[in-house]
Amino acid sequence: MPLPSGNANPSIQAADEPCWLVADDLALGVDIAKGGRIVSFSRSGQEVLTPASVHPENYGSTLWDSPQTTWNWPPRAALDNQPYAARTEGETLLLESGNDPCGLQFIKRFRPNPAARRIEIEYRIVNRGNTPMHVAPWEVTRTPGGLSFFPFQSARGLPPNDLHPAIKQDGICWYPFAPAVLEKGRKLFELGREGWLAHVASQSRMLFVKTFPVTPFASLAPGQGAVELWGHDEALYIELENHGPYVELDVGQSLSYPVCWYLEPLPPGLRLGVGEPGLVALARAIASR
Repeated sequence: MPLPSGNANPSIQAADEPCWLVADDLALGVDIAKGGRIVSFSRSGQEVLTPASVHPENYGSTLWDSPQTTWNWPPRAALDNQPYAARTEGETLLLESGNDPCGLQFIKRFRPNPAARRIEIEYRIVNRGNTPMHVAPWEVTRTPGGLSFFPFQSARGLPPNDLHPAIKQDGICWYPFAPAVLEKGRKLFELGREGWLAHVASQSRMLFVKTFPVTPFASLAPGQGAVELWGHDEALYIELENHGPYVELDVGQSLSYPVCWYLEPLPPGLRLGVGEPGLVALARAIASR
């Protein structure tokens, strides 16, 4: 997957190639023909997302509607893996899905922000059907295993966790990837207290941070958590998942869910491990930009 060499402006390429957005040495690739899926996120050539060679269907990062009980499996094709219409508006790449038979349409906006060293994303879900619908946005990002962590808040009523070991210290939930216990897929459900989720893949010293609006327990879709981690069967990858509020959309109404992506190298000498305060301080500093 060749990286672009242009400036920070997005450029639409052939449908069988990623469309690249660049902010200095930060690059994000979007496959317009495959559901507007994010297929690459790298800094100085260091990739953090899993490619299709790891799993032919579940790779990169996508948007789903929540809760999953409304569609089970597979994901809705028009929203997840069919071509999107694309155009640019200044420095913003705008993608629009077709209308799914359920009545939903997804709109995705991607904008590089070199000053803040991030990619800004807005997901919009529109009710194009004939009746009101309840729905929540759900971003699902696949990355190689490593160390995941985020500020959490305890709440009664969340689904049970079976992703081990999950370690909670000083208000931070840590998950050090443990392939030996992933003979089957396992999930962790929590509330995200500060609106960020961080991950360092095992093969790199790059800190991946996603920021998103805080979703309280009362606003979650049934059976979901505001932050979820899922370890794939056979430990092929880890999913970093975040949910927005579960709302009723009248016909023609839409909801907006803004997300920012960051990728920063760890400073030399910073220890990579559970409970490391320097990691938390760095992630917080990045998330506050």
